[in-house]
Parts: sequence; C-alpha cells; structure tokens
Amino acid sequence: MSFAELVGKRIVVTGSSSGIGRAIAVECARAGADVVVSYRRSRDGAAATATDIRKLDVEATVLAVDVSDSESCRRFEEQCFSSGRIDAIVNNAGADLLTGEMKEADYDTKLKMLLDVDVTGTIAMSRAFGQRFREQGNGSILNIGWDQSDRGMEGDSGELFAATKNAVMGFTRSLSLSLAPEVRVNCIAPGWIRTAWGDGASDYWQQRVFAETPLKKWGLPQDIANTARFLLSQDAAYITGQVINVNGGAVR
Repeated sequence: MSFAELVGKRIVVTGSSSGIGRAIAVECARAGADVVVSYRRSRDGAAATATDIRKLDVEATVLAVDVSDSESCRRFEEQCFSSGRIDAIVNNAGADLLTGEMKEADYDTKLKMLLDVDVTGTIAMSRAFGQRFREQGNGSILNIGWDQSDRGMEGDSGELFAATKNAVMGFTRSLSLSLAPEVRVNCIAPGWIRTAWGDGASDYWQQRVFAETPLKKWGLPQDIANTARFLLSQDAAYITGQVINVNGGAVR
C-alpha cells in the first residue's frame, strides 16, 4: 500500500472549482479516490477540475451547492449519497473577500458573508455528513481554518477572518468529540498560501510573507492538498480533533 492511499474512497470537496479546493480534489484523485467536485458559480472551473481528475482514471461528479443556503445543502447531501457511499468531506468552500466582488464591500457585509459561508456552511455540512458517516460506521471530515486566527492580525481582514476561522477551528474540536469514535474530524489552518490574491499582492505583502515565514517562501495550494491527503487516509487513523498548521513554520 502506498503512502496515504485513498483507493476505493469517494470524497466530497466543496469549493473545488479553483485554488486550494481544486488542488485537494486532484490530489485525492491522484491517491485513488473518486471525487465529488462542487461549485457555487464557476461551473466551468468545476468542469476543469473534473477533467483533471478523470485523467487520473478515477470518477468525478460535478454538483452545485450554495453552502450558505440550508435547502441547497440538503439537496447537495441527498445528491451525494444517492449515487453511492461517501467516505469523507472536505469543507473548503469559503467567501472570497480579497479578489472577488466582495472586495469593496463594507465591514458588516463582509462579516455576514463570512458567517453565512465559512461558519454556518461548514457547520451545516459537517453535521449533516457527520450523521451519515456515523450511521455507516466510519468517515472523515476535514475543515479549513486559518493559522493566524488564534494569534491575531491587524486590520479589517485580520479581524474578520480571525473571528470566523476561530469559530471553525473550535467547532472542529468539539464535533470530533461528538462524532467519536466512528468519525474523525480535523482542520487544516493554512498560512500564506499563494492563491489568486497572492499572485497579485503588492511588494509590501510579498516582503511581509517572507518576514513572517521561517521557510522564507509562499506556501502553495499543493502544500495544503498534500496534508489533506494524509489526514483523509488510514495513515492518519489515530488523528482526530486536531488543527494542523501548514504555514512554513510561522509561530508569532
């Protein structure tokens, strides 16, 4: 058996039309899993992810979901399980406040969006899939936090993401106790990961990343995907209730 093998597994990755979600979905496929790719708006992006997955000789299913809407979540859950067993879900869907249309929104609007998508969406999906996993006797849930949530960062974005991602991280720890021993629940807390925002970040932010990161470089979506692959596999069978920083060693 190869390291972190996922052969025979079927894994749901929300928000997998681009960025970290796409990297996780493709890495799960590389490890042998069939993958349910989800999107809210970018069907073309989700289709591109599915194409990459099918090139690896596994199955990809593309489904739409708005995790901030309870009815949409319910339909998505039913669709996922109606076509077969699900072994894990990665709750990667999150509000884009840095590069999308929300970039110029006011503080209160951004906060509501983060609470609806990142917090309520993660909780709803985790509880729904967690109950299914418990009934089938096993399963794994992986959430996405933020490494600076528990140590703080100045500015509006720092406040907003700290408040909401801390909620996700705390919820992860508690849910792991609720669903044990049948279901494992963990969280990855990314550091400075070079996604769309990082590609266009100013010289100030480029220098700040290097100053705050002992490894002196940006992380990549693939770095998060590699950790996700491990946590979803049987190689991590004794790991639950943990928040794993993937941040190049940043500790301040």
